[in-house]
Amino acid sequence: MSILLEVKDLHKTFHADHGSVKAVDGVSFTLKKGETLGIVGESGCGKTTLGRTVLGLIQADGGEILWKGQNITGRKKFPGREKMQIIFQDPYNSADPGYTVEKIILEACRDKKKVDELMARVGLTPAEKYRYPHELSGGQLQRAGIARALAMNPEFIVCDEPVSALDVSYQSKIISLLEELQEEQGLAYLFISHDLAVVRHIADRIAIMYRGKIVETAPARTIAEHPLHPYTRFLLSAVPGPFDSHPDIPVKTEEAVNPAGCVFAYRCPFAEKDCYTEDIPLKKKDTDHLCACIYSGYIDKYMSRI
Repeated sequence: MSILLEVKDLHKTFHADHGSVKAVDGVSFTLKKGETLGIVGESGCGKTTLGRTVLGLIQADGGEILWKGQNITGRKKFPGREKMQIIFQDPYNSADPGYTVEKIILEACRDKKKVDELMARVGLTPAEKYRYPHELSGGQLQRAGIARALAMNPEFIVCDEPVSALDVSYQSKIISLLEELQEEQGLAYLFISHDLAVVRHIADRIAIMYRGKIVETAPARTIAEHPLHPYTRFLLSAVPGPFDSHPDIPVKTEEAVNPAGCVFAYRCPFAEKDCYTEDIPLKKKDTDHLCACIYSGYIDKYMSRI
């Protein structure tokens, strides 16, 4: 599969009176046609900022964003921009309350005949065309958002927590719809979520993000069965069901602003002295498995401390 998107050492810092926050801190990844990369982490780790910076909705401070080999960093408009779309987290906040479903989709495609086709494709009925956001369920409105994203015949979609605001009954339906669309159209997804249980169903690869950095990345099955980073283990221990075999990780609540060493050191139960002072880069641990932890190969031994 050919590479659609390549992100190299991307940076974004937000400044405020109380100090600066590195929302995206040296993130790199590639995404191939028809592939799904899951970005997983707790709220505030920089997931949404990453997705919006990749799309040019937020200006990057440093690094490069390449679309089909073309450097698009800092460019809001470029040939093929319409092929990069986004599905937002909250369908109610992302839809104009004064627009009907038809008008929401027409914003993108400007073709009434295509609106009918798109609505049918995402499972909306003709009667729902003339309804307003407040007259729809969250699942129905999210389908309208997906139709709007599809209107430009995209090749790449940032899915920013697309099911977190929906009832559980609708979550699986939206995930199934996204998978069907991907198979039919060869779409590539950057699927952003705080929920590993959701991401494991749709992602080919998963990148674990903490405080602006990717601390581990591997194929989805490898992340689930052989996690290396303590933070990844912590996330897995909190997921019920197939991950129950992962023991609880008693992370600390202590934090540090822009720490000099490992970004997770102040919460890590396994941290050693050098974890607080050394910048820990992602290193290859196995085929397609990278981890930013000095002691990742010895964590099982340290688990006996708990």
